[in-house]
Amino acid sequence: MELDELKQAWARMEIRQEGMEELLRQDFRDQRMEKSRASMRRTLWWLGLEVVGWIAFVVWVASFWVAQRHTPHLLLIGLLLHVYGLAAIWSCATQWFLLARIYLFDAPVLVLQRRLAQLRRFRVYSTLALGLPWWCLWLLVPLVAVMDFTGVDLYAAGAGWIWANMAVGLVGIGISVWLARRFAGRPIRSPFLQRIVDDMSGRNLRNASRQLDEIVRFERA
Repeated sequence: MELDELKQAWARMEIRQEGMEELLRQDFRDQRMEKSRASMRRTLWWLGLEVVGWIAFVVWVASFWVAQRHTPHLLLIGLLLHVYGLAAIWSCATQWFLLARIYLFDAPVLVLQRRLAQLRRFRVYSTLALGLPWWCLWLLVPLVAVMDFTGVDLYAAGAGWIWANMAVGLVGIGISVWLARRFAGRPIRSPFLQRIVDDMSGRNLRNASRQLDEIVRFERA
């Protein structure tokens, strides 16, 4: 084989090799992107169900406080739960739209990573904002349910016990805020605490973010 022919054959081999490498890279990106999108789809469905559930909750407590509007403490309980339900609807709907923006529109991986990180931060903060009041509000739900279905006013029957539980809830809120401030901005070494943070930010969102991270690491390799 002449030298020129050898050079041409070598060049063709390099082109084929580069083409095969690009195909493998594209296949890797496609697989990871599909796994990421599958995690996003599950989260979108779950957030949609949450919105529907909270809407049903708001309708229920609204009908309660309207029916009990002449009883001050029942009216107040119903209004508190009503406002809480509206806040939960806003949180879930905001997360849904932020995630839909990531899922429905193509963008570079780095942009998707940034948007997903923003969504996860919002989810953590909103989970804290809605979770802390629940230390006290959880007790109001059975009060409303019992009054609505049986006509028995548990608050009138045991106001002291209820206020004692509210005091415990306020202590729980204070401890939770202190722990959140203590660990904010610090690397999490405890697997238990890391699982809590993952649950707050959403495991499906964490999995989606992990797939995007793998794409970036592979492309940099």
